[in-house]
Amino acid sequence: MSNSSFQHFVSLLLSHAQQKPKQVAIRQKQFGLWHTWSWHDVLEISEHYANALHGYGFKKNQSILLLSQLNIDVIAISLAVQALGGKVQFVDADLDTLTSEQILQYFQQLRPEYAVVEHLEQLSPLQQFEDLPLYIFYLQQNHLTPPEYEHIVSSHQLLAKHQDQGQIKFENLLFENQQIAFSFEQFSKSKHLQVSYCHQELIAQAQQMAQLYQLDSLEQASVASAFGNVEQMRYVWSVWLYVGFTLNLPETLETLDQDQQVIAPTVLFGTQFDYEQLYHLILQRLPSERSIYSRIFQRILNTQDHGPALSWSEKWVLGCFRQVILEEFGLSYLKTAVVIGDPVSDVAQAFYAALRINLCFWESDPVWHSRSNLEERLTSMDLEPVKIDGLGAIS
Repeated sequence: MSNSSFQHFVSLLLSHAQQKPKQVAIRQKQFGLWHTWSWHDVLEISEHYANALHGYGFKKNQSILLLSQLNIDVIAISLAVQALGGKVQFVDADLDTLTSEQILQYFQQLRPEYAVVEHLEQLSPLQQFEDLPLYIFYLQQNHLTPPEYEHIVSSHQLLAKHQDQGQIKFENLLFENQQIAFSFEQFSKSKHLQVSYCHQELIAQAQQMAQLYQLDSLEQASVASAFGNVEQMRYVWSVWLYVGFTLNLPETLETLDQDQQVIAPTVLFGTQFDYEQLYHLILQRLPSERSIYSRIFQRILNTQDHGPALSWSEKWVLGCFRQVILEEFGLSYLKTAVVIGDPVSDVAQAFYAALRINLCFWESDPVWHSRSNLEERLTSMDLEPVKIDGLGAIS
């Protein structure tokens, strides 16, 4: 059955887990080590989180605010929430620099029932979160003393507390194709803006991207930046679940070249910022500007589109540079480089063209709504359930 017949992220996950359970779905570098999870693993972990969240009282139409970079736990928690009929919220902000004061402000403004942060130390001092009416789950404890508050819980505690309650199986649930999958919150001055996407429209966009770039399940896809970005989340998450390729998550930009050598990506997703950063990183690795090879290379770059045809020696120099750069940064097998959102500078684009990396520009222009207008829009939506083999939905 074609994936176009599925209209919910969890139904896509079920399809991949059933058809190719052992194929690697996610490869992630954590603390310098690579870890892999198959499609069956992702399904199993997601179901464990669904049982755990249900044990903590999570109900249909509730939301969870994720203030963490993308990792296996964030992915599994998101799918668990969506399987239970809930919504995943993200803040359009730099998650790496979030302070405890900002986190507290987001909790007070958004009032989520549940939230996830990456590090316990992000909540320090814990006393300021003492009286909030929500559960806060943290993924990394970082050798800190576990908090004494019942509503601040580690992901290990979350899973351990309800590990024997295996009553929730995704194959037995009903899914609604127009259920909101993700909402992104943006705060600027006195305005609170929001953009939301239901499963059906995200899958339709993923299908369009997959067909345009001829993506298949054998791709090794790499994400160049944090997944909290609106454009990244909207497209990359959807097309990964739709196509069923391997999603690779490097650790930091500083080790990107080493990570890409391990990954050997065929598809690279990033924003203007990511590709500009990669461009400058490559420039730093080139020989000194005073080197004769560097001067020849720069002259070739400046004249290849407008000057006379390259001589044999110039082609040889360009070919050597191209081969060395592509191999050093693990881009030798790259066939598709997608720039989501604003295009890169002309200089960077010419540089990538010289390396025979054809940048594909995918425009992304989220339509932000004020919170009050959006609530009116959602209230008027007519939800139609889509039945997946099973018994029914969890209330």
